[in-house]
Amino acid sequence: MNWVVLSILLQTYAQEASDPPVVPPTPSEEQSPSETLDDCQKGLKGLINDMLGLELFLQDKKDHKKHCPQTKWEQPSLDEYKKDLKSYLPEECKIEE
Repeated sequence: MNWVVLSILLQTYAQEASDPPVVPPTPSEEQSPSETLDDCQKGLKGLINDMLGLELFLQDKKDHKKHCPQTKWEQPSLDEYKKDLKSYLPEECKIEE
């Protein structure tokens, strides 16, 4: 008899232990919409600068290969293009359009 009662109690305990405990969520500090908007705008500006730097980097590489492959030129790193959004291609390789 004790064995039956003990096994029922163990099964009941095991089922209760497998259910996750119900804990009310702790209050968290919510950002105001203006803070979130500012963060998004800063992130977007950084993303745009990265994209423009990449575009300039690739355009310089293409133009050098197309217009003046005989000119020795070591292309700056992509990070340089991202820092200062300009073409680093030598003047003799630039084609006026």
